[in-house]
Amino acid sequence: MAEQVIVTDGSDSFYTSRLIFQALHDYGDFAAITAFSTSTADAKKMLLSRQARYSGLVDVLKFAEGDLASAMNDATAWVAINADQSTLSQLLSAAQAAGIKRAFIHLSTESCPDDTASLEATLSASSVACTLMRTGTLSKDGSGGGLLVTPLDEPTCDEVPIEDVFRFIAEAMTIPEADGRLFSLCPSTDATQLKQMRMAGCSRREEVEALLKGVIKENADESVDPVKVAEQAEADAKSEEEMKAEREDEIKKLLANAKQRGIETQQRLYEEEKAKAEKRAERLSYFQQNQPDEPEGDEAKDDKGESDGDGDSSGGDKPDDKPKKDGDDDDDDDDDRLALV
Repeated sequence: MAEQVIVTDGSDSFYTSRLIFQALHDYGDFAAITAFSTSTADAKKMLLSRQARYSGLVDVLKFAEGDLASAMNDATAWVAINADQSTLSQLLSAAQAAGIKRAFIHLSTESCPDDTASLEATLSASSVACTLMRTGTLSKDGSGGGLLVTPLDEPTCDEVPIEDVFRFIAEAMTIPEADGRLFSLCPSTDATQLKQMRMAGCSRREEVEALLKGVIKENADESVDPVKVAEQAEADAKSEEEMKAEREDEIKKLLANAKQRGIETQQRLYEEEKAKAEKRAERLSYFQQNQPDEPEGDEAKDDKGESDGDGDSSGGDKPDDKPKKDGDDDDDDDDDRLALV
């Protein structure tokens, strides 16, 4: 990844064009992507998002302000979004002086002049391999619909999904068929060919190549039947209603399942708490039944007093363990005889 690209926005704000950086990072092959504007702080607010951090865009994203020619010195490619046709010649001169080899210029319908001959002359006079593309209003809604490459001076060009436009630019930057081309990228109501390519497993890059080569065309030969159009519209309306009803049923089922899970959880917690309480009561009863008996206070004191009143440390009732002397046995016998008399 030796290529470096610099991106400019004619509105001097990346609010509407911030997705082009993610597209260049995801589908391009660039070692660095530089965002040039008059305010680096504002550019960072627009571009340093959570998605940029998680996808790794922040690792290759750079910021520059001030002189465009100086900022282009390290870049080999240039992408201009919402370019201003009045300053395009000066920007191309600065890019040529900085050594830019590849440039992709995007113009909106409002900024594209009716006379495109001046644009062709400006691009042909530059040594930079340029591609100039005109689109209608960039829309945030929808993507993956029909697209069509038409001449630059196309009378009308409706709004086109912004994701499709930026994905087209990211792929066309490295497609030879886009070099030196001036064209319009417009939405098409006939997406049959693109759908067939997608069903066949073709990549989005192959779709862009087919668009640039003119392989994909709008089917204008097929006659329009108002009856069929009305029937199709009615069928679409019914299908939308059915889809809405299915979504409502699915939401109801999810809510019912969540409610049932809540009831089951409460029941389980109640049974667990009840079992714990019974176990605690059983343990308490067991300890009370097996607790050793302790003597009452008065009896303990009496026993202690009797023990303390005896002068003999060995106890009053204890027999004398001292050996008897000779003659003691006879005295005892005499005493017994006297007792009998």
